[in-house]
Amino acid sequence: MAVTNNILRAAWVPDDDAERDWQVAADLAVRWVRQECTAQGVTGVLVLNALGVEGHSPSLRRFAAEHAVTTPRASRNRVERGVGPVLAYVPDEKSLDFAMGLARGSSLVVVEGIHTFPLSGWARQLGAVDLTRTKEGAREIDPALATAIDRMDFYKNNGFGDHFGKQQAHRILDDLRGAGQMDGDVILGALAARGASARAVKNLRKLIHELDRR
Repeated sequence: MAVTNNILRAAWVPDDDAERDWQVAADLAVRWVRQECTAQGVTGVLVLNALGVEGHSPSLRRFAAEHAVTTPRASRNRVERGVGPVLAYVPDEKSLDFAMGLARGSSLVVVEGIHTFPLSGWARQLGAVDLTRTKEGAREIDPALATAIDRMDFYKNNGFGDHFGKQQAHRILDDLRGAGQMDGDVILGALAARGASARAVKNLRKLIHELDRR
């Protein structure tokens, strides 16, 4: 799958192994983003949901001491878009959106927190390298699901907050559910990778949950 949103390279550490220590995940991501910084000859950015989280990880703490650290709530003057490779640590939809904006024209690696924001669809959409399985190719999105995501992407500009956007999203989601191809996590992640705002992702998640409760 082609990389979108002007991100040159993408990688991730999936949260798919209960035995994998969070420090191991952080180490893998830091190693990758350091290589990207060296290759591009620039400093990097660590994006967190809240400042101070880096203090719980030696590798994140060392990276933060040498590079920029920010959150979506921090001053926008703290870092600039396109400053260099970005590491997003266990982002929610808002932090991921922010990190992708900063990573335009550069590289992005994400450590997934499955209960914070599942990233399987994001990784498939971007063709992100799985740093726990570097010899395996990136998984692709099922063609039928990819077609539905293409259609939904067309209606995302108003964040699925207006009547028309909600109506179209409902129709596409209903079609997927009827065909037994509904995968909410993949849909949300793929649309985030395509540049859907955090608001759009949240609104679409609500629509998916409404359909699941029927």
